[in-house]
Amino acid sequence: MFINVFGMGIAMACCIVAYLNYDYNASYDEQHLNAEDIYRVNFIRDFQGQKMKNGISPMPVGNLIRDNISGVGAVVRYIPDGGNVRIKDDLFRTRISYADEKFLDLFTFPLKQGVKADFADKSKIFISSELATKYFGEEEALGKQITHVLDSGTREYIVGGVFEKIAPNSSFVFDAVTHFDNYFEVYNKIKEDSWDRWNTLLIEVTDKSKISFIEKELQKYVPHQNQARQDFQVSQFYLDPFKGLAIRSEREDVRNHWLRSSLPTAAVVAPAVMAFLVLLLAIFNFTNTAIAMSSRRLKEIGIRKVMGSRRKQLIIQFLTENLTLCLLAGIVAIILAEILVPAYNQMWEFLELDMNYLSNAGFFLFMFGLLMFTGLLAGSYPAFYISKFEPTSILKGTFKFGGTNFFTRALLTLQYSISLIALISAVAFIQNAKYQQELDYGFKKEGIVYTYINGENEFEVYKNALIESSDIENIVGTKHHIMSSYYNDPVKHEDIEREVDIMEVSEGYMDIMGMTLLEGRNFKKDSETDRKESVIVSESVLSAFGWDDAIGKKIVWRDTIQLYVVGVFKDYYGRGLWQPVEPTMLKLNKPEEYSRILVKTDAKKLIAVNEFMEEKWREVFPNRLYNGRLIDQEFQEAATVNNNILKLFIFLGIIATLLSASGLYSMVSLNIIKRMKEIGVRKVLGASIGNIARHLNKQFVIILILAAILGSAAGYYMVDSLMASIWTYYTGANILTFFAGVILITVVSSITVGFKIYNAASMSPVNTLRDE
Repeated sequence: MFINVFGMGIAMACCIVAYLNYDYNASYDEQHLNAEDIYRVNFIRDFQGQKMKNGISPMPVGNLIRDNISGVGAVVRYIPDGGNVRIKDDLFRTRISYADEKFLDLFTFPLKQGVKADFADKSKIFISSELATKYFGEEEALGKQITHVLDSGTREYIVGGVFEKIAPNSSFVFDAVTHFDNYFEVYNKIKEDSWDRWNTLLIEVTDKSKISFIEKELQKYVPHQNQARQDFQVSQFYLDPFKGLAIRSEREDVRNHWLRSSLPTAAVVAPAVMAFLVLLLAIFNFTNTAIAMSSRRLKEIGIRKVMGSRRKQLIIQFLTENLTLCLLAGIVAIILAEILVPAYNQMWEFLELDMNYLSNAGFFLFMFGLLMFTGLLAGSYPAFYISKFEPTSILKGTFKFGGTNFFTRALLTLQYSISLIALISAVAFIQNAKYQQELDYGFKKEGIVYTYINGENEFEVYKNALIESSDIENIVGTKHHIMSSYYNDPVKHEDIEREVDIMEVSEGYMDIMGMTLLEGRNFKKDSETDRKESVIVSESVLSAFGWDDAIGKKIVWRDTIQLYVVGVFKDYYGRGLWQPVEPTMLKLNKPEEYSRILVKTDAKKLIAVNEFMEEKWREVFPNRLYNGRLIDQEFQEAATVNNNILKLFIFLGIIATLLSASGLYSMVSLNIIKRMKEIGVRKVLGASIGNIARHLNKQFVIILILAAILGSAAGYYMVDSLMASIWTYYTGANILTFFAGVILITVVSSITVGFKIYNAASMSPVNTLRDE
């Protein structure tokens, strides 16, 4: 009974984690009371026969809608940003967003201090309760002054309100928000009527019948956009409902999406699939062990039937007993969930599953359904099977319980198949982690640290401070940087147009990053010709345009700018392993456009050099926070995802193997009970222990072979599907993966049944035959 209750409790605890994980994802933006009346203005761009959705709008469209289109309520432009904030002598890195004054009316951000009306005041800023505590401790934040440190000076704000902590499953991610007009003062080169600048645009439409009219009116602004960006043609604007937006944005290919998406599909599906597999294992195990344990109740069943009990009554009794055991398992599950849920939260930094069951009515419905499902499914077969025994054969002693049948053998085969799926998946993710760690990314990951600067003057000042360190091998400035910044634009060669990622870098960038030049040359230092018309392209550009030889080829950018290929470099994984390698073009930037400074050192000295850079930063730029990043950090997410999924499969593999071993032990026990006379006869006729063990094991070997075939096929499909949903570049299961999984299952099975069968085969035939 303990095995049944505890095994089912673990399975239900896994289901609780999966449910809370699903509920967390399904509840994105649930806090916003007006969500059903809010729409985001998106646009579709037709390019090379593909319709590409974009989640942003040109800057002027918001005011045009507000002034010219009826049926629209509040109009809110929104831009997420960030910066350094100074409180007295302390600097804080802060996520600051800009939004129009109706933002707090349209969306629900409950205020702990202040009033919404003050958001219309450009001198005010609203901050989160967490930020208020971080900035001011126990002091009241309302009315306090904070200083936004800009690249060229500072901007003062007064705290106009404090809002409650934003739920982690929210489309919005910010610590502070202020009036949208402040954006144009912080970035004074950006104009409000610039069609080549973008923002997230959210509007209120309470009358749903107006949707088609509003979308039709929006098409009037397509020519304005296309005239401003002739190389970036928009085909239509459309309204995307805010309700469910986070989930759709994750599942659909929505580009330039500035709001937070929901959990990756794999992060929702994988725990649910794993929990369901563990639950099936627990149910199968429950059924097999319940049948095995019923051999002790044969006389009870016979006597009750003789005393007048009907089969229906026995069925109800056994089902009630099973439901009671499931109820006990449910209590164990809730206790275990108190451990598993926090552990699962810690695995993923974007998760914060709520353990407050009392406030979640859906949880009680889920638990009721789970208990009824497991109780009925696990207990039905034993109840119907045991209740059909005839009392006369039981009480006369002519009925001998034991053995296996097709149903119990099928359950065990499925148990072992599921165990093998888990083990194969665990081994596959171990192999994938090694593959991704050793993969040549096309550039140097180790020994590089970078931080943000503004222009050539800051670069030179900071560089002069850094050259004091003998541990630094090279220092380079750049405008764009791998996995940090680039832009995507279409370029033409003759009649062929393709989109490419464009990075503007210095002449020393390829060397410090360890990129491989395959043909041609690098940029020349201080060459105005190179700066104006030379580019170096990746291998993928050659494939995109169908070139055999790229050197000297002319490319037209933004309709009028003529560029010539002077070199070709090896492809690199500029978007990590999540997305396909894109065609990339390098241009020579101007020193005054430097936005980053890169430092190269020995990988073993990287931490010390980073600390030295931070120390010098405080000396050179005392009013700004040091923002150094190790390029290895950009790859940490892939390693974290791989390791976390590996942990899940190891957990599943251990639980599945233990439950399967328990089920196998029960079936072996049943089989031995049935064949005790046969064992005794064989021993009398001179059969060896090995011969007897071989006969007893025959059906279990067949079960193991069938499970290996089923589990390997399902494991291959599951591993490939799961990895493909996460990464573009991975290594799936191979022969070694399956071999390792089968060997592990075989070893566990041998240990499980070996001792039991050896004892049975070693018994004296006198005892077994006398029992007959």
